[in-house]
Amino acid sequence: MKRFVLFASFAIACLTAGCHSAPAKHYPLQAEVISVDASRGLIVVKHGEIPGLMPAMTMQYSVADPKQIEKLQPGDKITAVLVVNDSKGQLEKIILVSKGDRKSSPGTSQHIPDKDEAAPDFAFVNRNG
Repeated sequence: MKRFVLFASFAIACLTAGCHSAPAKHYPLQAEVISVDASRGLIVVKHGEIPGLMPAMTMQYSVADPKQIEKLQPGDKITAVLVVNDSKGQLEKIILVSKGDRKSSPGTSQHIPDKDEAAPDFAFVNRNG
């Protein structure tokens, strides 16, 4: 009986040890605001390379505190901390660095082809090239 209790305790300890998620990773971020949806707690930013995580790109992120993005406008420059936990990321500690030039919108270089337009020739590339 002692062996069974010892074995059961060991098995439970091993199983629960595997249930803990990895600690969150924090990455500093510098970005330009593309769009803001404070009611949903979402922001689209154009950021530079995040060393050890991803290349420069335009991407939507959830934010930890939607109040931090209520007054942001497209074109504003921000810094933030990207917190990644269990393959999910959200922005925290969002700081307005400079207000954007309201004369120009940041826009994107995205082209959406018409129905009859041929798709461009391209290749998919992952983070390893």
